[in-house]
Amino acid sequence: MELLDAWSPVIEQVSVDEAYLDLAGTTQLHGDADRVARGLKRAVKEKTGLTISVGGAASKLVAKIASGASKPDGLLIVPPDEQVAWLAPRPVGEIPGIGPVAQRTLRELGITTCGQLAAAPDDHLLRRFGAHGPDLKLLAIGEDESPVDTGDDRKSLGREMTLDDDVADPHALETLLLGLVESVSHSLRNEHLLARTVTLKLKDTEFQSFTRQVKLPQPSDLSGPIFEAARALLKKAARGEPYRLIGVSTSDFTTDEQLPLFGGAASARERAITSAADKMRAKYGDDAVTRARLIEPGEDE
Repeated sequence: MELLDAWSPVIEQVSVDEAYLDLAGTTQLHGDADRVARGLKRAVKEKTGLTISVGGAASKLVAKIASGASKPDGLLIVPPDEQVAWLAPRPVGEIPGIGPVAQRTLRELGITTCGQLAAAPDDHLLRRFGAHGPDLKLLAIGEDESPVDTGDDRKSLGREMTLDDDVADPHALETLLLGLVESVSHSLRNEHLLARTVTLKLKDTEFQSFTRQVKLPQPSDLSGPIFEAARALLKKAARGEPYRLIGVSTSDFTTDEQLPLFGGAASARERAITSAADKMRAKYGDDAVTRARLIEPGEDE
Protein backbone atom coordinates (compact mmCIF):
# COMPACT_ATOMS: atom_id res chain seq x y z
CA MET A 1 0.00 0.00 0.00
CA GLU A 2 2.99 2.33 0.44
CA LEU A 3 3.15 2.70 -3.35
CA LEU A 4 -0.19 4.48 -3.35
CA ASP A 5 1.14 7.40 -1.29
CA ALA A 6 3.00 8.68 -4.35
CA TRP A 7 -0.26 9.15 -6.26
CA SER A 8 -2.69 10.60 -3.74
CA PRO A 9 -2.71 11.80 -0.12
CA VAL A 10 -6.28 10.54 0.30
CA ILE A 11 -6.32 6.74 0.45
CA GLU A 12 -8.81 4.29 1.90
CA GLN A 13 -7.48 0.77 2.39
CA VAL A 14 -10.34 -1.70 2.21
CA SER A 15 -8.34 -4.92 2.50
CA VAL A 16 -4.84 -6.25 1.98
CA ASP A 17 -5.19 -5.97 -1.81
CA GLU A 18 -7.90 -3.36 -2.34
CA ALA A 19 -7.94 0.40 -1.86
CA TYR A 20 -9.61 3.59 -3.06
CA LEU A 21 -7.71 6.74 -4.08
CA ASP A 22 -9.23 10.21 -4.30
CA LEU A 23 -7.48 11.96 -7.20
CA ALA A 24 -9.16 15.35 -6.70
CA GLY A 25 -6.57 18.10 -7.01
CA THR A 26 -3.81 15.82 -8.34
CA THR A 27 -4.30 16.41 -12.09
CA GLN A 28 -1.60 19.05 -12.46
CA LEU A 29 0.87 16.84 -10.64
CA HIS A 30 0.11 13.42 -12.12
CA GLY A 31 -2.23 13.96 -15.07
CA ASP A 32 -5.68 12.50 -15.61
CA ALA A 33 -7.11 9.32 -14.12
CA ASP A 34 -6.02 7.16 -17.04
CA ARG A 35 -2.41 8.30 -16.71
CA VAL A 36 -2.46 7.72 -12.93
CA ALA A 37 -3.92 4.25 -13.39
CA ARG A 38 -1.28 3.25 -15.93
CA GLY A 39 1.49 4.65 -13.77
CA LEU A 40 0.16 2.83 -10.72
CA LYS A 41 -0.09 -0.49 -12.56
CA ARG A 42 3.47 -0.07 -13.82
CA ALA A 43 4.81 0.86 -10.37
CA VAL A 44 3.18 -2.16 -8.71
CA LYS A 45 4.46 -4.49 -11.42
CA GLU A 46 8.03 -3.16 -11.13
CA LYS A 47 8.02 -3.23 -7.32
CA THR A 48 6.24 -6.53 -6.65
CA GLY A 49 6.00 -8.38 -9.94
CA LEU A 50 2.22 -8.52 -9.49
CA THR A 51 -0.49 -7.34 -11.85
CA ILE A 52 -3.49 -5.36 -10.65
CA SER A 53 -6.78 -4.18 -12.04
CA VAL A 54 -7.74 -0.53 -11.78
CA GLY A 55 -11.17 1.04 -12.14
CA GLY A 56 -11.81 4.75 -12.17
CA ALA A 57 -15.05 6.71 -11.84
CA ALA A 58 -16.72 9.60 -10.08
CA SER A 59 -17.90 7.33 -7.25
CA LYS A 60 -16.43 4.47 -5.25
CA LEU A 61 -19.33 2.25 -6.29
CA VAL A 62 -18.74 2.58 -10.04
CA ALA A 63 -14.96 2.44 -9.61
CA LYS A 64 -15.31 -0.92 -7.85
CA ILE A 65 -17.58 -2.31 -10.57
CA ALA A 66 -15.18 -1.04 -13.25
CA SER A 67 -12.23 -2.66 -11.49
CA GLY A 68 -14.08 -5.96 -11.33
CA ALA A 69 -15.02 -5.70 -15.00
CA SER A 70 -11.38 -5.23 -15.98
CA LYS A 71 -9.92 -8.17 -14.06
CA PRO A 72 -7.48 -9.86 -13.98
CA ASP A 73 -5.03 -7.29 -15.36
CA GLY A 74 -7.06 -4.45 -16.78
CA LEU A 75 -7.79 -0.77 -16.62
CA LEU A 76 -11.20 0.82 -17.09
CA ILE A 77 -12.13 4.47 -16.57
CA VAL A 78 -15.85 5.36 -16.66
CA PRO A 79 -16.39 9.11 -17.32
CA PRO A 80 -19.17 10.70 -15.24
CA ASP A 81 -21.32 11.55 -18.28
CA GLU A 82 -21.16 7.93 -19.47
CA GLN A 83 -21.79 6.30 -16.09
CA VAL A 84 -25.53 5.62 -16.39
CA ALA A 85 -25.26 4.30 -19.95
CA TRP A 86 -22.27 2.12 -19.06
CA LEU A 87 -24.06 0.58 -16.09
CA ALA A 88 -27.40 0.05 -17.87
CA PRO A 89 -26.63 -3.30 -19.60
CA ARG A 90 -24.59 -4.71 -16.74
CA PRO A 91 -26.10 -7.47 -14.55
CA VAL A 92 -27.53 -6.29 -11.23
CA GLY A 93 -25.35 -8.90 -9.52
CA GLU A 94 -22.31 -6.72 -10.21
CA ILE A 95 -23.61 -4.12 -7.78
CA PRO A 96 -21.91 -4.69 -4.40
CA GLY A 97 -24.53 -5.87 -1.92
CA ILE A 98 -26.97 -7.43 -4.39
CA GLY A 99 -26.45 -11.13 -3.77
CA PRO A 100 -28.10 -14.29 -5.12
CA VAL A 101 -31.32 -14.02 -3.10
CA ALA A 102 -31.92 -10.40 -4.09
CA GLN A 103 -31.10 -11.27 -7.69
CA ARG A 104 -33.74 -14.00 -7.66
CA THR A 105 -36.30 -11.57 -6.28
CA LEU A 106 -35.42 -9.01 -8.93
CA ARG A 107 -35.68 -11.66 -11.66
CA GLU A 108 -39.23 -12.37 -10.47
CA LEU A 109 -39.92 -8.70 -11.19
CA GLY A 110 -38.35 -9.03 -14.63
CA ILE A 111 -35.23 -7.14 -13.59
CA THR A 112 -31.81 -8.50 -14.53
CA THR A 113 -29.83 -5.41 -15.58
CA CYS A 114 -28.94 -2.12 -13.93
CA GLY A 115 -30.94 -0.24 -16.55
CA GLN A 116 -34.07 -2.24 -15.77
CA LEU A 117 -33.55 -1.69 -12.05
CA ALA A 118 -33.10 2.06 -12.56
CA ALA A 119 -36.43 2.18 -14.39
CA ALA A 120 -38.36 -0.05 -11.96
CA PRO A 121 -41.45 1.41 -10.23
CA ASP A 122 -40.76 2.39 -6.63
CA ASP A 123 -43.88 0.60 -5.36
CA HIS A 124 -42.67 -2.74 -6.76
CA LEU A 125 -39.34 -2.39 -4.98
CA LEU A 126 -41.02 -1.23 -1.77
CA ARG A 127 -43.24 -4.30 -1.68
CA ARG A 128 -40.40 -6.74 -2.23
CA PHE A 129 -37.50 -5.06 -0.39
CA GLY A 130 -39.14 -2.73 2.10
CA ALA A 131 -38.01 0.84 2.76
CA HIS A 132 -34.58 0.18 1.24
CA GLY A 133 -36.06 -0.91 -2.10
CA PRO A 134 -36.01 2.46 -3.88
CA ASP A 135 -32.39 2.95 -2.78
CA LEU A 136 -31.45 0.11 -5.11
CA LYS A 137 -32.34 2.38 -8.03
CA LEU A 138 -29.66 4.83 -6.93
CA LEU A 139 -27.07 2.07 -6.93
CA ALA A 140 -28.18 1.05 -10.42
CA ILE A 141 -27.22 4.48 -11.78
CA GLY A 142 -24.01 4.65 -9.77
CA GLU A 143 -25.13 7.15 -7.16
CA ASP A 144 -22.75 6.81 -4.22
CA GLU A 145 -21.79 9.77 -2.06
CA SER A 146 -19.55 7.89 0.37
CA PRO A 147 -16.17 9.64 0.56
CA VAL A 148 -12.75 8.05 0.46
CA ASP A 149 -12.14 7.51 4.17
CA THR A 150 -8.50 7.98 5.15
CA GLY A 151 -9.12 6.92 8.74
CA ASP A 152 -7.87 10.26 10.11
CA ASP A 153 -9.52 11.12 13.42
CA ARG A 154 -10.89 7.63 13.27
CA LYS A 155 -14.18 7.12 15.05
CA SER A 156 -14.50 3.42 14.31
CA LEU A 157 -12.61 0.57 12.72
CA GLY A 158 -14.38 -2.45 11.28
CA ARG A 159 -14.74 -5.02 8.54
CA GLU A 160 -17.78 -6.50 6.85
CA MET A 161 -18.44 -8.96 4.06
CA THR A 162 -21.32 -9.55 1.68
CA LEU A 163 -21.79 -13.29 1.36
CA ASP A 164 -21.96 -15.11 -1.97
CA ASP A 165 -24.77 -17.24 -0.54
CA ASP A 166 -27.04 -16.40 2.36
CA VAL A 167 -25.87 -18.11 5.55
CA ALA A 168 -28.08 -19.24 8.44
CA ASP A 169 -25.85 -21.81 10.14
CA PRO A 170 -24.70 -20.33 13.51
CA HIS A 171 -21.33 -22.09 13.42
CA ALA A 172 -20.60 -20.83 9.91
CA LEU A 173 -21.57 -17.28 10.93
CA GLU A 174 -19.29 -17.49 13.97
CA THR A 175 -16.39 -18.62 11.78
CA LEU A 176 -16.94 -15.71 9.40
CA LEU A 177 -17.15 -13.39 12.38
CA LEU A 178 -13.87 -14.71 13.76
CA GLY A 179 -12.10 -13.95 10.48
CA LEU A 180 -13.43 -10.39 10.53
CA VAL A 181 -12.40 -9.93 14.17
CA GLU A 182 -8.89 -11.17 13.41
CA SER A 183 -8.56 -8.53 10.70
CA VAL A 184 -10.00 -5.75 12.86
CA SER A 185 -7.84 -6.55 15.90
CA HIS A 186 -4.72 -6.68 13.71
CA SER A 187 -5.57 -3.20 12.36
CA LEU A 188 -6.14 -1.92 15.89
CA ARG A 189 -2.67 -3.06 16.90
CA ASN A 190 -1.13 -1.52 13.79
CA GLU A 191 -2.75 1.81 14.66
CA HIS A 192 -1.94 1.47 18.38
CA LEU A 193 -5.60 1.74 19.36
CA LEU A 194 -7.59 -0.01 22.08
CA ALA A 195 -11.34 -0.34 21.61
CA ARG A 196 -13.91 0.01 24.36
CA THR A 197 -16.96 -0.85 22.22
CA VAL A 198 -17.77 -3.70 19.84
CA THR A 199 -20.61 -3.52 17.30
CA LEU A 200 -22.10 -6.40 15.30
CA LYS A 201 -23.82 -5.71 11.98
CA LEU A 202 -26.12 -8.09 10.12
CA LYS A 203 -28.18 -7.69 6.95
CA ASP A 204 -30.95 -10.14 6.11
CA THR A 205 -32.24 -11.32 2.74
CA GLU A 206 -34.70 -8.40 2.58
CA PHE A 207 -31.87 -5.85 2.86
CA GLN A 208 -32.86 -4.97 6.41
CA SER A 209 -29.77 -4.06 8.43
CA PHE A 210 -29.47 -3.98 12.17
CA THR A 211 -26.67 -3.55 14.68
CA ARG A 212 -26.02 -4.63 18.25
CA GLN A 213 -23.42 -3.05 20.51
CA VAL A 214 -21.64 -3.89 23.76
CA LYS A 215 -18.96 -2.34 25.97
CA LEU A 216 -15.83 -4.38 26.73
CA PRO A 217 -14.84 -4.85 30.38
CA GLN A 218 -11.44 -3.40 29.50
CA PRO A 219 -10.25 -1.64 26.32
CA SER A 220 -8.57 -4.17 24.03
CA ASP A 221 -6.91 -4.76 20.68
CA LEU A 222 -6.86 -8.55 21.06
CA SER A 223 -8.98 -10.96 19.05
CA GLY A 224 -10.04 -12.97 22.11
CA PRO A 225 -12.11 -10.44 24.05
CA ILE A 226 -13.39 -8.73 20.89
CA PHE A 227 -14.56 -12.04 19.40
CA GLU A 228 -16.21 -13.18 22.63
CA ALA A 229 -18.13 -9.92 22.80
CA ALA A 230 -19.14 -10.11 19.13
CA ARG A 231 -20.07 -13.78 19.40
CA ALA A 232 -22.33 -13.07 22.39
CA LEU A 233 -24.09 -10.40 20.33
CA LEU A 234 -24.45 -12.83 17.42
CA LYS A 235 -25.99 -15.51 19.64
CA LYS A 236 -28.60 -13.04 20.88
CA ALA A 237 -29.32 -11.51 17.48
CA ALA A 238 -29.25 -14.51 15.11
CA ARG A 239 -32.21 -16.84 15.48
CA GLY A 240 -31.59 -19.17 12.57
CA GLU A 241 -32.52 -16.68 9.87
CA PRO A 242 -30.30 -16.45 6.77
CA TYR A 243 -28.05 -13.43 6.44
CA ARG A 244 -26.35 -11.94 3.42
CA LEU A 245 -23.93 -9.60 5.20
CA ILE A 246 -22.05 -9.79 8.46
CA GLY A 247 -19.74 -7.21 9.93
CA VAL A 248 -17.99 -6.18 13.11
CA SER A 249 -16.62 -2.81 14.12
CA THR A 250 -14.86 -1.33 17.12
CA SER A 251 -15.07 2.22 18.47
CA ASP A 252 -14.63 4.45 21.50
CA PHE A 253 -10.86 4.25 21.27
CA THR A 254 -8.14 4.88 23.81
CA THR A 255 -4.39 4.38 23.81
CA ASP A 256 -4.09 3.69 27.54
CA GLU A 257 -4.30 0.01 28.41
CA GLN A 258 -5.93 -0.85 31.73
CA LEU A 259 -4.69 -3.91 33.56
CA PRO A 260 -7.55 -6.36 34.18
CA LEU A 261 -8.44 -7.09 37.78
CA PHE A 262 -9.06 -10.74 36.94
CA GLY A 263 -7.68 -13.01 34.24
CA GLY A 264 -4.42 -11.12 34.04
CA ALA A 265 -2.36 -14.23 33.34
CA ALA A 266 -4.66 -15.32 30.50
CA SER A 267 -4.57 -11.83 28.99
CA ALA A 268 -0.78 -11.72 29.19
CA ARG A 269 -0.57 -15.13 27.54
CA GLU A 270 -2.79 -14.05 24.65
CA ARG A 271 -0.77 -10.84 24.31
CA ALA A 272 2.46 -12.83 24.04
CA ILE A 273 1.00 -15.25 21.47
CA THR A 274 -0.52 -12.40 19.47
CA SER A 275 2.74 -10.46 19.47
CA ALA A 276 4.62 -13.49 18.16
CA ALA A 277 1.99 -14.05 15.46
CA ASP A 278 2.14 -10.40 14.38
CA LYS A 279 5.91 -10.65 14.01
CA MET A 280 5.51 -13.75 11.85
CA ARG A 281 2.96 -11.99 9.65
CA ALA A 282 5.16 -8.93 9.31
CA LYS A 283 8.08 -11.07 8.22
CA TYR A 284 6.40 -13.73 6.08
CA GLY A 285 3.05 -12.21 5.08
CA ASP A 286 -0.49 -12.04 6.42
CA ASP A 287 -1.15 -15.74 5.73
CA ALA A 288 1.87 -16.93 7.70
CA VAL A 289 -0.22 -17.50 10.83
CA THR A 290 -3.89 -18.46 10.66
CA ARG A 291 -6.30 -19.86 13.21
CA ALA A 292 -7.15 -23.50 12.51
CA ARG A 293 -10.87 -22.68 12.53
CA LEU A 294 -10.38 -20.33 9.57
CA ILE A 295 -8.75 -22.97 7.35
CA GLU A 296 -11.26 -24.64 5.06
CA PRO A 297 -11.02 -28.44 4.74
CA GLY A 298 -8.59 -29.35 1.97
CA GLU A 299 -7.15 -25.83 1.80
CA ASP A 300 -3.64 -26.96 2.71
CA GLU A 301 -3.65 -30.06 0.56
